[in-house]
Amino acid sequence: MTFKYGGYAGSLLFADLTKGTVKKIPLEKEWCTLYLGGRGRDARLLFEKQDPSVGPLDPEAHVCISPGPLTGLLGPTTGRVNVAGRSPLTTIYGNSNAGTNWGPELKFAGYDGVVVTGRSQKPVYLHIHDSDVQLLDAGRLWGEGVFETTARILEEHGPETKVAAVGPAAEHGVLFGSVIFDFWDAAARTGLGTVLASKNLKAVSVRGTGAISVADPDGYYEAAREGWQAILDDAGFRTGEHSALGTSICVNWGNAQGWLPTRNFKESHFEGADKISGEEFRDLYSTKEAPIPAGRACFSCPNRCKRFGRIDEGKYAGTKGNIEFEGVSAFGSKCGVDDLAAVFHAYMLANDYGMDCISCGNTIAFYMELAEKKLLDTEGLELRFGNADAMVEMVHRIANREGRLGELGSQGSERAAKAIGKGSEAFLNTIKGMETIACDPRASKAFGFGYAVSSRGSDHLRAHPVFEMLKLSEGVGEELFGSKEAVDLRKYGGKVRLLVWHENIAAVTDSLGSCRFMHASYYAEYPVPELVNKYAKRKKDPAKVRSIKYHRWFEAATGIPMTYEKLLEAGDRVINLERALNIQWGLKKEQDTLPPRFLKEPIPRGPAKGELFDPEKFQDMLKEYYAIRGWDWESGLPLEEHLRQLDMADVAACLGKRGLLATSRTPRSEDGAGVGSEKSSPPASSLDDCEERAGRNGGTPARRP
Repeated sequence: MTFKYGGYAGSLLFADLTKGTVKKIPLEKEWCTLYLGGRGRDARLLFEKQDPSVGPLDPEAHVCISPGPLTGLLGPTTGRVNVAGRSPLTTIYGNSNAGTNWGPELKFAGYDGVVVTGRSQKPVYLHIHDSDVQLLDAGRLWGEGVFETTARILEEHGPETKVAAVGPAAEHGVLFGSVIFDFWDAAARTGLGTVLASKNLKAVSVRGTGAISVADPDGYYEAAREGWQAILDDAGFRTGEHSALGTSICVNWGNAQGWLPTRNFKESHFEGADKISGEEFRDLYSTKEAPIPAGRACFSCPNRCKRFGRIDEGKYAGTKGNIEFEGVSAFGSKCGVDDLAAVFHAYMLANDYGMDCISCGNTIAFYMELAEKKLLDTEGLELRFGNADAMVEMVHRIANREGRLGELGSQGSERAAKAIGKGSEAFLNTIKGMETIACDPRASKAFGFGYAVSSRGSDHLRAHPVFEMLKLSEGVGEELFGSKEAVDLRKYGGKVRLLVWHENIAAVTDSLGSCRFMHASYYAEYPVPELVNKYAKRKKDPAKVRSIKYHRWFEAATGIPMTYEKLLEAGDRVINLERALNIQWGLKKEQDTLPPRFLKEPIPRGPAKGELFDPEKFQDMLKEYYAIRGWDWESGLPLEEHLRQLDMADVAACLGKRGLLATSRTPRSEDGAGVGSEKSSPPASSLDDCEERAGRNGGTPARRP
């Protein structure tokens, strides 16, 4: 039977590893109409299927791996895949996203996602070849790195197979284990690779030979064609810099603007930036000559932002792979290391071990500052900023949980700080338990505020508000976000509205299966090109301005009616559902904040000298943000009225029964939870009154596998 909506394959694979079964289950209508797919559907599945008492590493925990309805279709950047579950690092919502060829391949095989629960008695991998789906023995793969694992599966099933694998770090219980797609493409944040490894699942491989239909082929062609043209017309894209240098273009850019984290965020300007820059990587290690040096693209992407390189000589000879800005900063500027070969090598080690380069690099930088303050027993290792050898050695120790430093580091810097004590918490950069990315929040206010309210902990990709860094016309900022200051990265005006817009669009694109760069680097997304042209000194004919109109694109693909406003509402719905998950998993309002360093310590030197994030302005912004999101200011809980406006009455009912729902501006109870079911009197829930969810078993708190 053909699924009623285009774009979707129409079914999910549900693997219960305890039972050793894999079943095909149909998509539900509201997963598509309300939550779109990908990230949104995954959050909905977790809310429905996983009881809040189940710990991240309990067998009953679920992991979702999902493309969206646009994934695999012809159109700009339709290769994204979402991975979601409860994070073992933060114990709240875990979510990561990668640009791949794996997601389209799963759609071609006839599936919109894979949901995994249970725990196998022995290592296995899931192999999908169209309708032939098998759990196969992975004993020979257990303990192997991601690169070797992927190569062996390709040898077994053919070179057209796409592979998502976990590495030894996840097997060892490192809490930030990643899922690596096709050798290099990482869904690394929040440790969901560790959850898969705890289930004895080594990989998910897929080969698909089918096709995807759309509801309105002519309308789809026009929407996708306009999207392509919008990217080609974008001023940033036309420079070719991003394609030529990859995301490492941000090294020198961030240094020039004063937001490149340096020496564990003590500073935001690195004197060695030129030595670890995208230009330096291109000149030393790129394996293909300009104009597009070793550019790798995700499925259906014109940007080719992935830089592939190889070290041919020296002590790191043989190192090869795909390098990105976040890894360069994590092992480079944050650790004070300007040896690009060492940075490249450490990054590829992290990928092969299968662990998040950001959490790993930040933890090493944290150790270096503690050693500098004489607060850490370094176990004979010279852990100082700039010591490349010590940095590389710590990657090995963390991945293998070697010694006390490796053991504590494998649990992330926040848990390490609690174990070390001695005031070491003062040097953390974590939010909600997760390490901060490569942009100093003191120098870039929308980015910084976004870290504080992100649903998965300190992170930029819940929003990615690059808008404030691009020096666009003040008129664009004022019309779109209510303040001319929105275009100034040091200013606060308009930044809450700017962030909310970016969060909503990001939730949408993560759910549809499209790339963040299309609306938050190049800004080809409607209505930004139209506004940029309106305030440009040299204007085009407005009829010739093109933009990516995701609402038209989605409607033409699926047949589900959609407007721009409804699409933004869908983003708001996804973010509120993630808030509901986090509230059930113990998140408190007090965790929506920035680390003390960013609120109290001004940047000491460089282009952003003297900047910090003003604590009073932060509180004002948080209050405005809560009001827009429909969250109670006193408790941080979702307001019943707002959830109902978002067609989430069943979610409101479920939260109400658990005492986690606020009515109109209700005060907190003594335990910090909001008003419960007696006062809010929710209607019956479509989630079986939250009492009979799949997976309910009185699970235990998070533990190592």
